[in-house]
Amino acid sequence: MRQLPNVLSVHRDRVSKPDTVDSPEFLGLSGRNGVWAQHGGPRKAGKGIVVGVIDTGIWPENPSFAGDRPVGRVPGFRGKCQIGERWTRSDCNSKVVSARYFIEGYGEDNIANHEYVSPRDGDGHGSHTASTAAGNHGVKVTIDGQSFGRASGMAPAARIAAYKVCWAAPDPDNDGCTDSDSIAAINRAVRDGVDVLNYSISGTQDFLDPVELAFLGAAAGGVFVAASAGNNGPFRSTVAHPSPWLTTVAASTHRLFQGAVVLGNGKSYVGAMISDDAVSESRIVLSSRVAKPDADPGEASLCYLGTLDRSKVRGRIVVCDRGIIDRVEKSAAVERAGGVGMVLVNPAPDEGEVADFHSVPTVHLDNVRGAKVKKYVRNAGRSARASLNPSARDKTKVPQIAGFSSRGPLPGAVGDILKPDLSAPGVDVIAAVAPPTNEGRRWNSYSGTSMSSPHVAGLGALIQRQRPGWSPAMVKSAMMTTAYNLAGQKGPFVQGAGHVRPRRFLDPGLVYDARFDDWWRLLTGQRSASNTNQASIAIGDLVGPESVLRKVTNVSTVSERYTASVKGMRGMDVQVSPRRFTVAPGLTKRFTVSFTPTDDSQYKKYATGKLVLTGNRGHVVRSPMVVQPLEVVAPDEVSGSGANGSQTIRGIAGFTGQLNLAVTGLEGAVPQAGTATVGANPFAAPIASHTVPAGTAVARFDLDSQDNADDLDLYIAVGNTLVALSATGAADEQVTLTNPPAATYDVYVDAFAASGGPTSPYTYTGWVVPNTDQGNLTVAPDPVAVQAGERFSYTATWAGLAPGERHFGFVRYVGARERTYVTIN
Repeated sequence: MRQLPNVLSVHRDRVSKPDTVDSPEFLGLSGRNGVWAQHGGPRKAGKGIVVGVIDTGIWPENPSFAGDRPVGRVPGFRGKCQIGERWTRSDCNSKVVSARYFIEGYGEDNIANHEYVSPRDGDGHGSHTASTAAGNHGVKVTIDGQSFGRASGMAPAARIAAYKVCWAAPDPDNDGCTDSDSIAAINRAVRDGVDVLNYSISGTQDFLDPVELAFLGAAAGGVFVAASAGNNGPFRSTVAHPSPWLTTVAASTHRLFQGAVVLGNGKSYVGAMISDDAVSESRIVLSSRVAKPDADPGEASLCYLGTLDRSKVRGRIVVCDRGIIDRVEKSAAVERAGGVGMVLVNPAPDEGEVADFHSVPTVHLDNVRGAKVKKYVRNAGRSARASLNPSARDKTKVPQIAGFSSRGPLPGAVGDILKPDLSAPGVDVIAAVAPPTNEGRRWNSYSGTSMSSPHVAGLGALIQRQRPGWSPAMVKSAMMTTAYNLAGQKGPFVQGAGHVRPRRFLDPGLVYDARFDDWWRLLTGQRSASNTNQASIAIGDLVGPESVLRKVTNVSTVSERYTASVKGMRGMDVQVSPRRFTVAPGLTKRFTVSFTPTDDSQYKKYATGKLVLTGNRGHVVRSPMVVQPLEVVAPDEVSGSGANGSQTIRGIAGFTGQLNLAVTGLEGAVPQAGTATVGANPFAAPIASHTVPAGTAVARFDLDSQDNADDLDLYIAVGNTLVALSATGAADEQVTLTNPPAATYDVYVDAFAASGGPTSPYTYTGWVVPNTDQGNLTVAPDPVAVQAGERFSYTATWAGLAPGERHFGFVRYVGARERTYVTIN
């Protein structure tokens, strides 16, 4: 298919994972002076707007989705109530105006028995996100007999259109949502006429990903899209959904459900606790010390079901480690063994504490406080006592970023886009769920960026109701430029522009608008990502002075004079031109922001800060900025052929002076031919093994398919441990390990697909390159005279290479981290 002239690209179908009682009050929506009251009350909040939710479906019996029947006409909307298993047209109403399901990609034969082949929610995730975005106002919430007040979506008057694309499998590890089903749902939602889409599903870091491109079509059609940033924090460069045409949402805290474990020595430690049931003073024990004789010690410390000895647990509070299994399974194990309470302890920092609904009252502690509790229990032995106090609180400020929320910066070419865009509540959010998979509960507390995204989707509906002429980019800009900083750990790669602030976003003063033409120029290389108009600025590879262009439009009713200033940006000289400008209502003003590294700039380290446009009528427009200065920008790879030859290599320097070069390699290797069979076990035997000694500079594993229409995957293992892989939808795959640990590396090949039959022929080459210059590759001139921001070049010349071998090595730029790999065929 890739070879057909009318096919732009071919992508393997990927399976992704589906990544608030008081949040309206926290966000300033409810109350006499809240945003709803200022614009007609909750009965008009989002009225006339349809919010599409692409997720696990919806549970229509929940009162958050109650409405009148029949559905009636929704102006401009052409949805459908698709019948299916336990779903009839009467399950739609004036709130849930459309419901469809998409299963062709996932496959009906692959779903679990408890799943529904219909729009009905078989998980709870989709109902949770839908009710968070646009659930009914004032719904009474009671969970396990405990009252949590009344719930409301962000836009309670908006309609909901459910698009089910995520499915439960017999093995929960195989639950997910295929790209093809998601794309079909996105395209269908746009044709149906939704105004907003929420996508609380994991994604890639590539804006050329087919799902991201489907959202491009949605945004071009005027649909505001909110997507979850991902739950792979606190690690760097884990954020998903990089596209500038959608709003990527991080998760932060809003309300803290807290309680404390009070120890017999008088010390008290506060953690996450949602139960209002206290536990009087009781013995407290470590789960590892009350295990059954035949229990696995590791499983006992994690409180697996069936590992705890009832005779040692009955009537006691049990300390369990977090990890591996669901948190609520641990408290179920404690209850089954007769325990009266649990202290759940994080074994590692930055994991976050979660207020789940547990089988016994539970306090969830971080690793520091948890270690102190464990130390007390070990030292006190049989005299260790504790109680659980659900009314205890500490002075933790909110909002703070959730430990699990994925961070930037985006890697590679997309480093010129800043993600996430902003943050919203995503921890301990109470909303509607599907009772069968939530222990019979109609509501439950979930945490994740899946929960923060629908907050922003619902708020987008609120804006669209009040500002119907605004484009999706304008809606996003208004949210970003009026956001505020989180407490605790913050910064653009953590929070984006900051926490969403509804009290300000309907009157932002200026907005950064963008349309399809702007994004198309980005995709086709006519415009850099840095110069794509948006309410943030990112330059991932600054070498010498660079300027970016921005355009702002006055969306207020009066002319206003703005003055630009810069906050932060250490090691960077930042100039805005013009620094002062006046914009009349409805008109647009262009300005440039120029960046020049100063003497105290730090290479390969981002300078962060904000561009602030302050108006003389009270508007303040804030945009986060991130800029990374580099010593050198040079090609990652070059290639040549023949026993003798040369090639010119060009780059750009970030400084003025002498750039020294150093050669490693070239190492020769004989290519080996092989054949992989579709459906065969790829790990039955390695196709090659490489002994890598200590001090190796680089190991390269290169797989070339003989048919570009095939799809091969490459896996590298040490013993039974997978250490690296390359499993794209392309025919060829490659893995490069720099400074690899000494070991024997086994190479495995999987034929995912073959166009010409059951087998796929390939050529494999593996190199283990010692940290030496082998004399067969020279570079000149060396050193190279360079000027900051200017291009430089040098010539790499190879000679005397052995016939029948491919050769590999690299040129290192001394003093910089960059290198250019050289392959001679």
